[in-house]
Amino acid sequence: MKQPEQEREGPQIIAGLNIPERVDQIMDQGYTIVEDFISSAEVEKIREAFMSEVHITEMRAIGTQTGRTWRAHNLLAKTRAVDYLFLDKRVRALVEGVLGPRTQINVTTLFNVLPGETRQYLHQDDGLWPIPRPHPSFVCNALIALDDFEIENGATHIVPYSHRWYDRRPDQSIDTLQVEMKSGTMLMWEGALWHGGGANVSKDRERLGFFMSHQVAYLRPQEIQLVSVPREEVRKMPEKLQRLLGYHRFGLGVDGRDPIDVINDDVYVHESAKLAEDWYADYRNEAEQSADT
Repeated sequence: MKQPEQEREGPQIIAGLNIPERVDQIMDQGYTIVEDFISSAEVEKIREAFMSEVHITEMRAIGTQTGRTWRAHNLLAKTRAVDYLFLDKRVRALVEGVLGPRTQINVTTLFNVLPGETRQYLHQDDGLWPIPRPHPSFVCNALIALDDFEIENGATHIVPYSHRWYDRRPDQSIDTLQVEMKSGTMLMWEGALWHGGGANVSKDRERLGFFMSHQVAYLRPQEIQLVSVPREEVRKMPEKLQRLLGYHRFGLGVDGRDPIDVINDDVYVHESAKLAEDWYADYRNEAEQSADT
């Protein structure tokens, strides 16, 4: 008997990563950890770009008031150094495995947790949207360690399986797993998973990380990419990344035009559009010609 095409081909393996297995992990326990996701050379190149190109702010949020966490949101407006990671075939396959084929970028963040920072509250990244639980997955996040993440410098706390707990809010007293990972490792999780940054109790060790969040394309993103990334920067990007920013053909587009055509030519009116008086004139001419025949 002939086997289905998918069975004959076997599981989807991209750069040695078993995508269905990892998606199953995310959907089951709420997260997966991919070691050596990027190389040490990539880490250093990204680190240098973040140091020299990206303006950052002091952030006091989600239970921390020390000012010892530096953040840079809206990264895609500030540097081209991480464009390729959003287009990485492994990232795209994992995100689409969790969320489905219609996805877009939600948040792009560099953060640096300095010595003396306190622990974040446990929270859910999909909690911003007032959608009753249980609901389908609509947020999928990834965190790439640029420094080693260890207990001492505040490795991220997670609560395995908590993305399935629809009947409760994050409990700050619950036992957690702190995810220690070497530089270059990626942690990816389902948006409902309880998690939070750890306290950096070291004397002199920072914790630098790169966070990218995706969501289903029909929800409003936390960072309004269509506004926050200047068009001159958008025009530098590959089309697939432009689509991920939200320049996708959803419904009517821009007066029936492809949004990417619009950002390239600044034409906001469909080429076939005419004033009503012109349509009436055409209608009358057609009527007169029809009467003559």
